[in-house]
Amino acid sequence: MIKEIDKLSSKTNDKSVFPEHEFLLSCYKIGLNIADLKALTYVDVMKMFVSMLKVDNKSSKRATQKDIDRLLG
Repeated sequence: MIKEIDKLSSKTNDKSVFPEHEFLLSCYKIGLNIADLKALTYVDVMKMFVSMLKVDNKSSKRATQKDIDRLLG
């Protein structure tokens, strides 16, 4: 665990250290459980996240194909 904590304290960029766990945490925050995740696709969950965003037209940008490719991995 100390190695993992060191990753957090030495984090110098915006890249996620634990992306899978951040995804799971986000799911739990909106009320999804493991059974929900088994029934839904990743794209379904991401669409839920996007639908919950409050978009400020002044600061938002349109997603490019590169953004979408990066999201879908």
